[in-house]
Amino acid sequence: MASPVRLGILRLIALFKLFKALLLLASLAMVFNLVRQDDPAHTVISWALMFHVDRDNRYLSAGLAALLHLNPKQLEVLTLGTLLYVILFSVEGVGLWGAKLWAEYLTIIATAGFVPVELHEVVRSNSSPKTVTLLLNIATVAYLVIQVRRRGHRGATTRASGPAA
Repeated sequence: MASPVRLGILRLIALFKLFKALLLLASLAMVFNLVRQDDPAHTVISWALMFHVDRDNRYLSAGLAALLHLNPKQLEVLTLGTLLYVILFSVEGVGLWGAKLWAEYLTIIATAGFVPVELHEVVRSNSSPKTVTLLLNIATVAYLVIQVRRRGHRGATTRASGPAA
């Protein structure tokens, strides 16, 4: 049984994973909505103005250019990749919420695997959201590795001191 503090931290990590899954799902829905409109550029610019984003913002321009030049095959690949991430983050989140050991291992492997890519992104184009995400992911991996190793040592001690067969 997980201690209340450990369970609370696992649930925070689970919420972070589930939040990322929902964010990706919402992004995918937005892309589909925009691709099917007559004038997606107009829609994005109106959203940008509604959220007080500068019309000449380089990120807005780059995102809009990428969106407008997606062919059906690229949209299919983007959709499939995004859905796979949604499934991964959802499985991690649900498993961690239930304090499942397999979810801790899955999260360590999946999250640690993306740290080098995220680090490259932060170095290439430093932004606060990317940096915060990288730091949260590093902290998540570190915490889970420590917890899994502790649990392993406790299990080994229990087995070694148990009754002889």
